[in-house]
Amino acid sequence: MLTVSQYRAAYLNGNLTPSAVIAEHQRYAQSVAKVTNAISVLNPKAQDAAAASDARYAAGTPKGSLDGVPVIVKDSYHVAGLPRWHGSAIHDGDPVSVFSSEPIERLEQAGAIIIAKGTMPDMGMLASGISSQFGIVRNPWDTRMSPGGSSSGVGAALASGLAAFGLGTDIAGSVRLPAAHCGLAAIKPTQGRIAYSPASVMRSSGVLARTVADVIEGLSIVGQQAASDPWCLPGRFTPVPAQQVLAGTPRVGVLLDMGYGVAPAPQIVAAVEAAAHRLEGMGCVVQPVSLSLTDADFDNADRVFKAHAAAEIRCSRHPEAVLGLVADWVKEAEGLSMADYEDAMNGLLGTVARIEKAIEPFDYLISPVIPVVGFPAESPGPGDETELLHHTQFTAWWNQATQPAAVYCETMDDAAHLPIDVQVVGRRFDDAGVLALAGVLESTRGFDMTFPTFEGVPDGNE
Repeated sequence: MLTVSQYRAAYLNGNLTPSAVIAEHQRYAQSVAKVTNAISVLNPKAQDAAAASDARYAAGTPKGSLDGVPVIVKDSYHVAGLPRWHGSAIHDGDPVSVFSSEPIERLEQAGAIIIAKGTMPDMGMLASGISSQFGIVRNPWDTRMSPGGSSSGVGAALASGLAAFGLGTDIAGSVRLPAAHCGLAAIKPTQGRIAYSPASVMRSSGVLARTVADVIEGLSIVGQQAASDPWCLPGRFTPVPAQQVLAGTPRVGVLLDMGYGVAPAPQIVAAVEAAAHRLEGMGCVVQPVSLSLTDADFDNADRVFKAHAAAEIRCSRHPEAVLGLVADWVKEAEGLSMADYEDAMNGLLGTVARIEKAIEPFDYLISPVIPVVGFPAESPGPGDETELLHHTQFTAWWNQATQPAAVYCETMDDAAHLPIDVQVVGRRFDDAGVLALAGVLESTRGFDMTFPTFEGVPDGNE
């Protein structure tokens, strides 16, 4: 399980070649797929790309900082020449994509090699890994359990030791939730920090990896403006050292109660409090904060999500093939008028304004990512078969507020032997500060992660 910097060093000194690494990863992808169902398609052009990378290293002219580095991306992305189902049997996956989404182009310009695409649930509208096209995606820590969603396959694959990092997409937590279930680090950056095509004001691209350092490596490449996305931010992401952030004596709010949804389990509360205690020891001003939201606030957001999903189902070639759970969930959207949708959107924006007011005194927040330590792979969530996104209360609102939110693994639950992540939220545009704080918390958590692996895991030896 080499890091990006280790791959780069090994290629430069000749200890590894991209061709050998990519071949090994594509072989291992088959083991990962067999155990977790994490792979939607292998990239048949990966080995040709690796051979070209070999030649560049041999000539002393690597293409970029990611040349030859193995990457996995979510099925939601268009990758030229590969099929895209968007997780659902409502789409054919054929013909294949004729263009690559903007973040994919950025990866390829830096020399990264996409070894595979990761499975996901229908249209990304589940916070678990159940798909009408792919079946059930499973958590490599315990295959009885869910890897979360909707970047399910990317999360499960990375936690299994496949690829150096991955790209997911996030509307209500779909990057951070699988990262948390699988013990990874990740970021949903400030909306627009990663240019996307086709452009979207709802969807945010995000980076997942086994360490915060590799999340930073990925975001440094994909986190830049592009002419193809009129909503993207100018400039590009640049990391900052944690010492610089801590020198400002940041005010940190500890958020353990959103006001609705399942209350966080005691071990999750303990993990957040442990992180808060360390930050206080580093000089941060730490105080509790509560948002006092209600199910009425959630209902407005839920209606907007339902309308988003219903529109995609309606215009698909096989609408009848959608996952039954999703079909039942979106039924409300069929009776919504344009005025109803506007009411829901206005209500959502009103909630965002209240959240922004409540957290105004704080530079950062730390919170749970999910309120429970895992749930069964066959379930759409912890105990709720109808409110598919109800347990995303700690993640979804930062998409609506467009604020950066990163996660890292804080500890392991001894009883379930499943990871517990903590979320770090920052002000708009402070993606670097959020990752710096997540990184210093990761480095001071007091244990080293040993991820689960399967037969044929890449070992970094030729």
